[in-house]
Amino acid sequence: MLLILTLYGCAHEDVQISSVEDIFNEANNLAKEDKIEKAAEKYMEVRTYYPGHDLAKMALLSTSNLYFDDEDYIRALSSYEEFRLLYPTDKQSDFCLFRIGMCHFNQMSTYDRDQTETVKTIQIFNKFLRAYPDSAYAKDANERLMDAKTLLANHYISIGKFYLKKGNLKSACDRFQHIKRQYPDVILEDNLEELIEKSCGLL
Repeated sequence: MLLILTLYGCAHEDVQISSVEDIFNEANNLAKEDKIEKAAEKYMEVRTYYPGHDLAKMALLSTSNLYFDDEDYIRALSSYEEFRLLYPTDKQSDFCLFRIGMCHFNQMSTYDRDQTETVKTIQIFNKFLRAYPDSAYAKDANERLMDAKTLLANHYISIGKFYLKKGNLKSACDRFQHIKRQYPDVILEDNLEELIEKSCGLL
């Protein structure tokens, strides 16, 4: 019995948690070596063992950036959203919302494909610019927003031209008019006024 108790005590003495700084630095080193999963696990250890420490917040942001830099935009998006949920007034909150927009932006497809990510990009960057008009990321957000609007407008143009080709003038007219109302600042390759005249002028 004495031997068992002695071994039990020794086993518990060996289970020691490293300092928060040591775990965080180890995670950073793993990240520099592109060991994504191991680094993410270490960042999670920081958050698990030291949830109230400032480095726990940094660990979550570092995890977000780790996934983003690895082009794992789905996990990066989730991680940035978690940061904003847990720390809504943090000074990095604008950066995280900007990166959420970039996660959607980087998943956009061509104008002839599904535009779900394009729509989300526009929504997020509009939200960002309303919330943080003076942010250091506002200029980039405006540029990415215009890129997304241009892509979506060209998507609608292609649909309108399809309707026009099929002789469905009303649908074509409605689509082109919608583009004129919603995207007046977008530069298009097609002459929108000519397309409106071809469709709406014949109704």
